[in-house]
Amino acid sequence: MFSQLGLLVFLLLTHGVFAADDAAFTESVVIFNTICAKCHEAECSGRLSFDEGLKKSASHIQRHYQRASGKLWLQRELFSILNYMKEKCAYYPMKVHVPLKRVWGEDVLDQFMTLMEKNYFIPVGKFSPGKYRMELELDKDAKVTIHLISEEFEMVAEDCYRTIDGRIDIPVFIDQTGNYYLRMYPREPVKITRLAITPLERNIRVPLP
Repeated sequence: MFSQLGLLVFLLLTHGVFAADDAAFTESVVIFNTICAKCHEAECSGRLSFDEGLKKSASHIQRHYQRASGKLWLQRELFSILNYMKEKCAYYPMKVHVPLKRVWGEDVLDQFMTLMEKNYFIPVGKFSPGKYRMELELDKDAKVTIHLISEEFEMVAEDCYRTIDGRIDIPVFIDQTGNYYLRMYPREPVKITRLAITPLERNIRVPLP
């Protein structure tokens, strides 16, 4: 019979076999990139040793994210995501469909949201250099902090906004081709009901998602 430590060892060892195909893994990536990333973003010091992971990761995760307490599956997934970030110096890839026209509805956006805080981390796909407009519609007026970030942690947009009639329009300039993510921190829980990203220049060729 496994002890708790033995079970954690088993889960960490077997993570690569099944976690990436588990639908719940997207939730872990969103949690990491909105909560854990406040301290760990762009830590690129190489893979954590297995022993170090055993000794430090579980207690560290539970101390800073109490909702992971008793959830060994969540602890080992957050540990694996941190390891990927440290080794690859990039966000953990999310295998999700990006709409061809870059318009997302509430039903799709909900999978990129933390349940309690309503933080969002949304993979918005690959973009070529140029000027774009991000349009967000929320279910109520609120103050929110919006980030648009490249997969290598380059911040394209970072500011606090107040919605008017539940809407925010944000012009952004992307100077490097690559995959990008939108992150939102609301001052109070609020949901995104629609997101659209459109080019502001006719000659921009947006790569296929």
